[in-house]
Amino acid sequence: MTGTRLIGFAFGLLILSTTALGQNISPDEIEKKVADSYQALDTYKAEGTITSDIGSGGTQHKLETSFTVLMKKPNLYRITWTQAHKSTPGLEAQSGAVWSDGTQPYMYMSAMHAYSKMSSDDMALGAATGISGGAAFTVPSLFLPGFMGQPRPFSLLREPRVETAEKVGDEECHVLTGSSSISKKETYWISKSSHLIRKYARSLEAPEDGGPVIPELTDEMLEQTLTAMGQTVTPEAKENMKQILENLKTTLKTTKLQGTSTELHAKVSFPKLSKSDFKFALPEGTVLEDSLFGGMLKANKTASDRAKGAL
Repeated sequence: MTGTRLIGFAFGLLILSTTALGQNISPDEIEKKVADSYQALDTYKAEGTITSDIGSGGTQHKLETSFTVLMKKPNLYRITWTQAHKSTPGLEAQSGAVWSDGTQPYMYMSAMHAYSKMSSDDMALGAATGISGGAAFTVPSLFLPGFMGQPRPFSLLREPRVETAEKVGDEECHVLTGSSSISKKETYWISKSSHLIRKYARSLEAPEDGGPVIPELTDEMLEQTLTAMGQTVTPEAKENMKQILENLKTTLKTTKLQGTSTELHAKVSFPKLSKSDFKFALPEGTVLEDSLFGGMLKANKTASDRAKGAL
């Protein structure tokens, strides 16, 4: 190889190595870029889907949730969703919404044909997180200032690592992954250009250490929870809540879930929004209830009474 070709070859290697080094980025750097990007936004709008393939006890279920997210800082939001059971076509799709124009949060559930006031944004969005398949948490927890001080999605990852970049649609994305306290594996696809989350997936299998542990609630915590749910604090209500938590603990220990849940954010934009944009049009016949959760407590009491009667 001549001297000129050798120099050219070496120069090419230098360029390639510099480019490669320029693409290296740590999980901490990605997390900071994501946090800064959402913090800099004033509004956020997106449509998306969540596909959940769930395996349990030899049966398979497929849920598809379509959702919309509309937010404006500091505390305006309207998040809607419709969930269909693809593995059981005969079941009616269920829809819901959580919203606030900055003065009062509300939640709506089509299964109850009802809506109710929520005691706080934390309670409203927290209650909607599971029902919406996660749409009320993944991006809202990074965008809304009210979540400051609460655990962020990335903070749950254990030993996060950056994998080979992938495209989501037309966008090149960093791929950040790791196990967490609730999942064997969680993965985020983060746009290299906007540093916004475009896709999120998690395994429904618990981590190897057994998964989350539900803490014991003190009487004070039970009373605060019931009040936040819009329930009258009584000894009977507290006992019912304790029983619900015990049943949940048993379910988590005995149910071996498998499968994945994949959340895709599309049509992301940042429109100018006013307070009126955060109104939710309630379906005809929807009634205002003191609480959407009273039925759950009553149903639990009925089930407990039947179990006692069978003994």
